[in-house]
Amino acid sequence: MPQNYDAIVIGAGVMGASIAFHLAERGLKSVILERKQVGFGATGSSSGLVRMHYDLQVESHLAWTSFQYFRNWRERVGGECGFTRTGFLHIEPEKHTPQLRANVEMQKKLGIPTEVISGADVKKIAPSFFTDDISFAAYEPESGYADATLTANSFLSAAKELGATFVQDCEVTAVIVSAGKINGVQTTRGEFSAPIVINAAGAWSGMIGEMAGVKIPLTTWTHDVVHMRRPDVVGEHPTVIDSSLGMYFRPDSGNLTLVALEDDSRIGESPNAELGYVAKDFVDRTVERICMRIPGMEQGSLHSSHVGRDGLTPDQRAIIGQAGLQGFYLVTGFSGTGFKISPSIGLCVSELIVDGKSKSVDISGFDPMRFERGEHLKGENDYGFIWRNSLS
Repeated sequence: MPQNYDAIVIGAGVMGASIAFHLAERGLKSVILERKQVGFGATGSSSGLVRMHYDLQVESHLAWTSFQYFRNWRERVGGECGFTRTGFLHIEPEKHTPQLRANVEMQKKLGIPTEVISGADVKKIAPSFFTDDISFAAYEPESGYADATLTANSFLSAAKELGATFVQDCEVTAVIVSAGKINGVQTTRGEFSAPIVINAAGAWSGMIGEMAGVKIPLTTWTHDVVHMRRPDVVGEHPTVIDSSLGMYFRPDSGNLTLVALEDDSRIGESPNAELGYVAKDFVDRTVERICMRIPGMEQGSLHSSHVGRDGLTPDQRAIIGQAGLQGFYLVTGFSGTGFKISPSIGLCVSELIVDGKSKSVDISGFDPMRFERGEHLKGENDYGFIWRNSLS
């Protein structure tokens, strides 16, 4: 006999867990189906940046709405998310200074605490940084990073307390359709019935879409990350996206610094491919880049490395909305930047499903059909793609 629910959420990453939590808050009885365990996919290898600087207003709005959760996590959700306030710097090439200024003004209008600061100001905030090449940067004093796996687990625990069900080691094998409407899914753990199915399966979303006869314009993005031991001469530093050098980095516990590059990630690997090891030259390139910004890191050493994978869309922006079948929703394609907006995405998707429209933030621009119309999302004051084949 099929198990009956109001909604089925496929994927127990941070997006699926957030959606389940918010649906439960609205009184829907949902089940979360996960092929492995919580945070198995992109969530488990997320760098966990919490910041509001985007060149697309709706993403800044989503990040600002999500920030209210991160800084009040116990009261809003319960449990822990590991949020650590470090301050956040966004550094762009000098040619992007007009866009940087315009984006900071946009974010200020949303209420985000942010400002444009000079290279001299950056030096005061981060004395260990080389700043001679920095004319201006955006600074968010309240931002930092959090723990993506803790966040997903807290969302899931809170959802279960509100009546949601979690089933792990449960792989979806078929989507059940009748008269053009979703009826449920078949899995390795039996049949689950519901009029609503939310595909939040990350890099595997394309496979789920095919089961429902929905082609999702999605490939995979495989991303290398290292942790470096930070020498005493460096000390503490803020969380940073440094697009002028094509990297991002943040402090971590144990006197470590997490570093990753924006260029030459691997595109198009199978979602099921082994993550294996970082690319052969990745560590050398990463050490070279971080030492350009923090010269004292030359005295550091490699601690560890890991590899993550997420879904990547043609415009490197998310796909959110109903697609193909009545009751079939896509919440996918976050292209490696979804963690920080996961609380607000869960909120907005619950509004979309229950109320017919997201009210907290207008997410209609992420419409799955935009690519068929030849429309790509682009920042109002665009910096270009985050992930690039080469640094230019």
